[in-house]
Amino acid sequence: MSTWISERSWRCLRQSVLIGAALVLSGCFDIGRSVPDLSRGGTETRVFRDPGGLAITGPSGYCIDPENAVRQADGGFVLLGGCDVLAGARRGPRHHAILSATYAMVDAGIAIRDYASFLDTARGQAMLSRADDAATITVLDRDLRGDVLYLHIRDTSPNEGARLAAEHWRAALVVNGHGVMLSVHSTEASPIAPAEGRSKITAFVRAVQRAN
Repeated sequence: MSTWISERSWRCLRQSVLIGAALVLSGCFDIGRSVPDLSRGGTETRVFRDPGGLAITGPSGYCIDPENAVRQADGGFVLLGGCDVLAGARRGPRHHAILSATYAMVDAGIAIRDYASFLDTARGQAMLSRADDAATITVLDRDLRGDVLYLHIRDTSPNEGARLAAEHWRAALVVNGHGVMLSVHSTEASPIAPAEGRSKITAFVRAVQRAN
């Protein structure tokens, strides 16, 4: 199976290196417009390690999809699914959310609060959109807690294939010299409730912080 990743994410990530670090934690970081094709039946992998000194791991119940993890010189992308889903468990899966992490090196001194005002601009809103269209984005909630920016977003971009739920959760943080965007998505067929989304993105952040 070939590695699944939004080509837009890499194109945007490469551009961000040229434009500046302000874009590194923006909407470059998404899983595309449709539900990703998770690989099944592989060896359980709990932690993804980048040679640059960054570790990505999910909250309890979630594993790395090794066929959908990519490293490049200017950053990387990691897709996570429920360990039960990835293992091809015969019983109904308990972990329906789809998690992702995208990262890139950032300059020293970058602060997360610098991104809050950027996300208020049309350009920032467009880069949060799966269709690069600010009109599709509504920021339902934004919470700057310490050095982490939490976002609850509704994206009404057109979906292709199996549909992603419009509402999803993101968190932006800097870890070991890397700008990191974590995301929690679900499918339109099995959407997760706001309270669960907030809980999962918070647990995802804590897991990554502990791993580093």
